[in-house]
Amino acid sequence: MVTTKIYQEGLSGRADRRDEPKSVHCQICSTVIRPGLDLGHQPVGDLILDRAQLNEPETYYPMQFHHCDECGLTQLGYIVDPDIVYKDFPFLSGTTQTARQHLQSLPPRLIEMEGLDARSFAVDIGSNDGTLLEAWKNNGVRFLGVDPSGDPVRIANERGLTTWHAFFNNQTGERILKEYGQANAVTACGCFAHIAALDSIMQGIVKILAPGGVFASDNQYWLDMVQRLHYDNAFHQHLRYYSLRPLEYLFDKYGLEVFDVERSDTYGGQIRVYSGFKGEHEINSRVVELRKLEEEARLYEPETQAQYINQIEAKRDKLFDDVYSRKQSGQKIIGIGAPAKASTVCTYCSLGAHLLDYITEINPLRVGTHLPGVHVPIIDESFMFEDPAPADAGVLFAWNYADEVIPKLREKGWKGDIIFP
Repeated sequence: MVTTKIYQEGLSGRADRRDEPKSVHCQICSTVIRPGLDLGHQPVGDLILDRAQLNEPETYYPMQFHHCDECGLTQLGYIVDPDIVYKDFPFLSGTTQTARQHLQSLPPRLIEMEGLDARSFAVDIGSNDGTLLEAWKNNGVRFLGVDPSGDPVRIANERGLTTWHAFFNNQTGERILKEYGQANAVTACGCFAHIAALDSIMQGIVKILAPGGVFASDNQYWLDMVQRLHYDNAFHQHLRYYSLRPLEYLFDKYGLEVFDVERSDTYGGQIRVYSGFKGEHEINSRVVELRKLEEEARLYEPETQAQYINQIEAKRDKLFDDVYSRKQSGQKIIGIGAPAKASTVCTYCSLGAHLLDYITEINPLRVGTHLPGVHVPIIDESFMFEDPAPADAGVLFAWNYADEVIPKLREKGWKGDIIFP
């Protein structure tokens, strides 16, 4: 009886302290928002490990979608300190032809749209290894890249692509304005959803954007993620999952408006959004059409989000069962491609070193390391063709490059089954 009394008092004490999760607020409009798909606690996917780190503690952070009923934004509920996320950032944007072509298609589009020339100036936020900057250089437009990740910035500067090693924010905008003047074009491809200090980045963009100028951003498109049942695009540097409605809400706060949009299958579905100061550009009909498409898809409805959760959980179970049953039958399974999404999939679906012998990779910054959390070794892709015991199947974590990757693997003689996560 005494034990029961103590136990009950303990429960009461917790209730009195209101031991509940803290409310999550929208990163655009500050509204308290609803929880959605929970991918569990995960390590930072790009913090790959060397052998000496395998027996050291690892930190896992919450990874759960939340949805805003006010502006429509989908975001992660927890923000990891950017200094941790970008401490050693091993992503290079120019490692595949698909990525290079997509990134380098934007400067010519803006040159045509705005009539840019040698007197013009462009800024690329999150410029990484300078893949997009190269297109500005080849077209004779003055440019500057800004990126917080050390190795990619070093690579860009070694290639003669002027890049500042810094986070882009209001203060960085002040410095650019002082040293270069206003920009006719500002771009942020694959990174605009990554920056935690959203108000500061918007202040910086508005500060440096010249009258008549264009801010163009590429983002993974939330509608495509929902309809195509993607979840592995979630990782801790990817804080927000944009669609048109929240972007229009955000830009309106800073005197900008969306005047054109383009969709792409790159990275599994992207939305390229062109915005400028209000009233300076004619609104393309594509904006109205996409707005209508999102409403028809009921993208912002709780019922749609609940269905998405059920489908993703079923997809997780199916992938684990496939890999596990193959392993139990004596097959050798590997991973193909080790981007951050590989960490998300492996952690969420329990695909560890007990199931995957290794993961192949072409990015030299990742080769020779281990995937965080699950500790699967990452090796040079060439080994899969020389492996004395070739794998029977490979999980294609870099599925967004399937059209480019699979023919190359077959051409080099790899005959294993391809498993899509």
